[in-house]
Order: sequence, then C-alpha cells, then structure tokens
Amino acid sequence: MLVSGKDTSGASAAENEQRFVGKSIDVPKANSHAKRMPTAPANLFLEGNFAPLRHEFNLAKTRQFEIRGKVPRDLNGSFYRNGPNPQFEPGPFYHWFLGDGMLHAFHLQRGEVSYLNRYVATPTLELERRAGRNLFLGQRTNMLANLQLVGGNLISLISGLIRDKNADAYTRLIAKANTSVLAFREELFALVESSPPIRLQPTTLASEGFEKFDAGFMAPFTAHPKTDPQTGYLYAFGYRVAGGPRLEYYVINPHGKLVSRTAVETDYAAMIHDFAITRNYAVVPVFPAVTSLASIRRGRIAEWQPEKGASVIVMNKDGDTASLRRFELPVGYVYHYANAYEDGKAIVVDAIRYERVPLMGSDTEIRAELFEQANNGYLTRFRIDLASGKTETQVLHSEHYAEFPVIDPRLVGEKYEHSFAASASGNNSSAAGIFDGQVSYELSRGKVKADIHDFPRGHFGGEPIFVPTGKPGERKGYLLNLIYSTEDNRSYLAVFDVAKPDKKPLCEIWLPHRVPYGFHGTWRQHRN
Repeated sequence: MLVSGKDTSGASAAENEQRFVGKSIDVPKANSHAKRMPTAPANLFLEGNFAPLRHEFNLAKTRQFEIRGKVPRDLNGSFYRNGPNPQFEPGPFYHWFLGDGMLHAFHLQRGEVSYLNRYVATPTLELERRAGRNLFLGQRTNMLANLQLVGGNLISLISGLIRDKNADAYTRLIAKANTSVLAFREELFALVESSPPIRLQPTTLASEGFEKFDAGFMAPFTAHPKTDPQTGYLYAFGYRVAGGPRLEYYVINPHGKLVSRTAVETDYAAMIHDFAITRNYAVVPVFPAVTSLASIRRGRIAEWQPEKGASVIVMNKDGDTASLRRFELPVGYVYHYANAYEDGKAIVVDAIRYERVPLMGSDTEIRAELFEQANNGYLTRFRIDLASGKTETQVLHSEHYAEFPVIDPRLVGEKYEHSFAASASGNNSSAAGIFDGQVSYELSRGKVKADIHDFPRGHFGGEPIFVPTGKPGERKGYLLNLIYSTEDNRSYLAVFDVAKPDKKPLCEIWLPHRVPYGFHGTWRQHRN
C-alpha cells in the first residue's frame, strides 16, 4: 500500500524547510517509528505509543483502510484529534505536554473514509526546521536568552515586557498547538493554553496562522473554550506564567470578533487548564498547581503547592467585573470539566478531580500515577451556593480512574444526564497505555449509573467523542474513540452505538500505522 508523506526524523535543514510535497512512500516496515529515539534518555513520553510519529500520511480512498464492520452512512463529518509529536529529538527534560502539535483527521461521508495527519505549522516548528534541530523542548535553557528562537521578535518581546509587563509576544514563539482542536463557526483551530489559536483549513489541515479574532489578539488562550449552544458565543480565558494580568477572560461573538476582555487577578500564578459555563455564569476554579518560567525550564509546567489553597471565581458570562465573586474550594486538582449548570441559587459543576496535580513529578512518580493507580481522578460534583457562599464536594463515581469527560455539545451549560469518559481498570500493569476502556455515566435524581466498556486486552484509547443523532439529551448517536493495539502496533477509529456502550464497536477503521497517544478531539458535522 502506498501513502503520501515524508519522514523528517533524519532530514537535513534544507529538506525540513520544505512543506511535505506529497511524494508516495511505503508504509514504514515493522513500524520502526514506534521505538524510542536512539539517543533519548529513559523517558516515559518517548517510549512505545507515546513516542512521536514522524510521517505525514494521506489515505484518500476507503480501500486503503482495513475496515471491520460497516461504517454508518449517517455519520457524515470529520473526526479530529490533536496531540504532542516532537519533530526532532527533544532534550533530557522533555515532558508530554511540550511536543509539537500534530492533527489527525478522519473524514467520513456516506460510508466512505479518508484520513490525513499534519504537523501544525507554528513559528517554533518552522524555526526548528530551518535549524534542523530542537531549540526548545526539555533543554533547561533560559528561554528569553535563546536568540535563535526569539530572532526578529526580540524588539517586540522587550517592548511588551516594558509596556505590558508580560511576555505575550513570546507566547507566539512557543506555540506548540498540541492540546485540543476547536470547530467554531466554519473554521477549525489548533489550541494550546500558552498561545493564541492557530487556524487550520478543515479538509487539508493546512495551517493558516494565528487567529486574531478581528481585534489584533495576541495572548494565552485556553485549550478548552466553551461554545454556548443557545447563542453561538465563544467563551475562553488565558493565564500567564509571568507578568500580568495573571488571568484574562474573553468573549467572542458568533461572527468571530473578540468583544470583551476582562482582567482577573489571582492569588498566585496557577496552571488553569479548563473552566465551565452555565446559562448565566462563567466558573473558573483555581487550584494550587503553581506555574513559573523556572518550573517550565525544569520540564514541568507547574509545581504542587497545596499550602496556597484553592478557590473558584464566578462572574457573569459577559465578563462584568462587578459581578465577580470568589468561593473557597477544598485543595485538589482538576484538568477537565464535564459540564456545569444552574440549580436554583446554586451552580453545579461536574469534573474529574485529583487529590493533587498529576503528571508534574519525576518520571518514576508519573509512571506510578498512570500505571499503578497512585493518584486517580474520579468523577466529582462541586456545588456552589451563591446565596450562602458555601461549597460542597461529592465524589459521584470511583470504581475506575476516569479522564477526558465529554457530553452532548448541545447541552453545554444546561442540566444534563449523560457523560462519557476514558477509563482505566488498573488491570494493565505495563506501561503500554493508560485507558483500557471507556465509561458512560447516567446522572439523574442525584444517582449515578456507570456502564464501563473494557477494550480488548492490549488496546488503549483516549477521549471519546459523542456524535448525537437524536434530540438534545437523548442517548442516541455514536461514540468515537481512537484506539491503539499493542499487538498490531496500529491504531483504529472505533465507532460505537452510544445506546449500547458495553457492546463491540459497530465498525473499526484501521490505519496502516499507529497514532501516538494524544489529548483532545472534536467532531465537525458536514453540511449536506
């Protein structure tokens, strides 16, 4: 089988300057790209299916896939998945969160399938291609002193430090765009929380530059913005590692214009990965994962400092600072929120909560968290009483470690009953993968029912994506999960009937190669 692409792992600087012209090559034999890079030190995030994939593929015809089962003809759209994928060998302090972004796309139309993957063309990616080597990842260097990386942006960087007391110009230079992908309006964006979004062509994944939201925008921007399904407005925030303001809250109208930008001070510089919205409020929890330039140079975005306490910021969704209130929370950490909604004079927020921030320790500590269940995340409910100022925390389900919760996107900010997440049983003791199943939660009348579907042994997935086909709130549609098989050393897109989460997939779309473990995806429905 022939695919279109080019391997850049050993390419010269001149070759790396070119943009993958689509020459046909054979699929790499024995999947050699699954092995750890030859000179890399022991590092979990460079091993097995965490290791990078250096090829960009084009699979344009259904016959180029191995399809088990039948692709539903009413599944018409594109499934996107983003993740870190360093193009060059990183330094000894490399962390999973720091790799170059790579987008994978499955385009589905009336039973036909095509696939491609592309690096996100960030300034860092292009600069490193010209240099022919890694300039930033895990090097423990003084980032501001790395003139190769700063280059012609040195003047704007210095002026930003003097004028605004922050390094927003630098966020564009270190934009890895490796965490999430957003379909907003008719456009597609690759996201990482340190930097502005990068706009992509939805079909070809060609990078089209930073999104300015018709307002000259240049600042950190969360990987988890929220689209209000009722109004079409997009809500987001950005936090800063250094300089001020430490936190900003953004409102973008349905036409893609930034209409509100609110500065919010926090008690310390916190890594705030996600937030939630309700019909009337924005809810931004602040947990004591404290971030700094020094911690990033050590290969960790944040350091756990529980003595600093935790809180949640609640304000009107339009960004009115006069409405801002703060409430205390028990110390813990949340990467991802399932949803939030208003219940009388209270706000209910559902999330995956940890006792402490995970993935920020040593390699040994991270392995224990991921493969020995040392710091599990569980579905947890926060209840914020706006009248009394009190907060309550309740673990809803703790049978399996869970992450990446998702819901019907048409119910964001509204009361809901169904959520889906990746799950880990703890039965796989090797470091081959983390999530060996997925869980479907039914939340109604204060009770939680969990249907857990375990994948075949040696198969590991990630964040499921719910594609609804019924009315909002109905458990009708498809659940999509990108799964890696250790035995085959390949990945496949599994399509499940969401009403039968414990059954086998309706179909499996197998690639001739693997897809490294990544983070978040989305579904973009095709217009008829």
